[in-house]
Amino acid sequence: MKKNIIHELIMCTNVFVRKDGKYLLLKRAENKKWAPGKVHAIGGKIDPNENPLEGAKRELWEESGIRANNYKLEVVFLEIAPYADDPNNWLVFYFTADYESGEPKGSEEGDLLWLSPDEIYGSDLISSMKPVIKNILNPKDGTIFGTLTYDGKNNVIIGKSRIKICPA
Repeated sequence: MKKNIIHELIMCTNVFVRKDGKYLLLKRAENKKWAPGKVHAIGGKIDPNENPLEGAKRELWEESGIRANNYKLEVVFLEIAPYADDPNNWLVFYFTADYESGEPKGSEEGDLLWLSPDEIYGSDLISSMKPVIKNILNPKDGTIFGTLTYDGKNNVIIGKSRIKICPA
């Protein structure tokens, strides 16, 4: 008899907001345990009974004070035990969206930055974003699905990770 397999996952959602050719991103505070000082999309953990899109909208509002529209799912990553001191796997959803309203405000998460694509490519991105950032910022690419494997120091091992684009 075949057993049902149940995934125990931490789910997270993130959003890149576009405005006037730039994207609103977060430079994580230096006092953060995970990825201090790294540049990342705005987001966080999905609340119970909340879907990834609802979570992205809530996290964007909580961490930046702005609203967005025209959300598009860009990436779904299964991250295999990304933290050396935590055996949990993460299921992470990345969206892009267009700025709608509000003025960016600060938070304890870090500093908000409006960056051009070239500035993003040259920034100190978290390791999971590096292999897919050009795809995320290209509106003609489809949704990326991937499984990321880590080295125990929060760095993606490119040769052991699988990334595929599902055509738009």
